[in-house]
Amino acid sequence: MFMSTKRTALPQPDDVKPYSVEPVPPVSVEEPIAWYLHQAAAAADKAGLKTVRTEARAAFMNQFGQRCRMARGAREINEVAATVGVHRNTIWNIERGDSLPDAFELEVLAKEYNTTPAYLLGGERHGKAQPTAIVPKGVRAVQVDAFIYVPLFDLRSSAGKGAFNDIESVVAIRPFDAHFIRYDLDIPHNDIVMSMVVGASMEPWLHSKDAILTDLQDHDAVTEGLHVVRLDGVLLVKKLQRLPGKILRVSSHNRAYESFDIEDADQDFAVLGRVRWAGVTFN
Repeated sequence: MFMSTKRTALPQPDDVKPYSVEPVPPVSVEEPIAWYLHQAAAAADKAGLKTVRTEARAAFMNQFGQRCRMARGAREINEVAATVGVHRNTIWNIERGDSLPDAFELEVLAKEYNTTPAYLLGGERHGKAQPTAIVPKGVRAVQVDAFIYVPLFDLRSSAGKGAFNDIESVVAIRPFDAHFIRYDLDIPHNDIVMSMVVGASMEPWLHSKDAILTDLQDHDAVTEGLHVVRLDGVLLVKKLQRLPGKILRVSSHNRAYESFDIEDADQDFAVLGRVRWAGVTFN
């Protein structure tokens, strides 16, 4: 079973003499263990030691819970709990920073999350990611620990070979912070790809060679905005707008490029996904 730690205010008996230590800075967000060891060495008595221990432990548990939440990714709590054989509240309390697992359960969670106990404990924050060296080239993103590795496609060579399904068109693997993908962008899956903008149709928003990240599951154009489309065998970045009568208006940000409407479902046109992020290149 998991060991639960309930944080309560420390008792202050009347017979405890006042103690004096140097002014204690706030618990370090990054290094609660190092902060605790430093303050413990300076504590004048047991009461002071307990105080700094309680504060450091609370910060450590909170960090541990955040790393576990990150490692769980888009999986449901119920699924993880059922797999490792605990109640969902056990996982929930860990992620809230209200409890810590024992050594056995720590190993179980690390295996389930495809990571290491050292990572969950915070011992591999610095230099953990070795992006493309450990992630094989593929046509879909892969999550490894706290990073999501997204394939970067060359649209010019990918257009006539099944869009984003040609592994020969993958020119690199780019790492993203998993929290950014899962929560800031709210993308719970790995059907995401990157590509470079080709041409000037989206200027001045996007220029040629700017990088874009596309959600391939968002291909119904229900949300108006920027999308990657295939038109007559060519992959383009365009703005889409739905009009009455099942008409889809395709336009560019650059006014030199004319808008057009898609009405004939038989023509070579398809929405491949919605653009969710872009990285601008400065020349």
